[in-house]
Amino acid sequence: MPNVFRGKGNLGDTPILKHVPVNGADEVVAEMRVFFDDYAYDQVTDEYQQVGGFWMSVSLWGQRGEDAARVLRRGARVQVEGVLKQFMYSPEGAPDKVPGFQVTADDVALCLGRVAGVEYKPKREVAGSSSEVAADAA
Repeated sequence: MPNVFRGKGNLGDTPILKHVPVNGADEVVAEMRVFFDDYAYDQVTDEYQQVGGFWMSVSLWGQRGEDAARVLRRGARVQVEGVLKQFMYSPEGAPDKVPGFQVTADDVALCLGRVAGVEYKPKREVAGSSSEVAADAA
């Protein structure tokens, strides 16, 4: 059973869109780094203070990845849901491999706290939709 991951954080940079060959086909993936922060209430200052957090690599495949790369920018607050995966890598200057983690996202959603506005695409017409049927009947 895979390790499910869900967290909120801020993008460290604008997602990078890449085309990757997978089983002979060209697949699209958006790669991003997200800082998942941790806050706690400080009774002395009567404020929330950042008490920790961690950076995680996140990949989002297919159309959702394309949409993320088009819409999201550095600093955006996002919620990430996906599968946590472990891999081994050699840090620069280290003699041994160490474990690293990354999230293969099912979804990356924009948190609305700092969004000033939203612009929608025109609605797609579907063949045989009620508007076409009504126009044909007239």
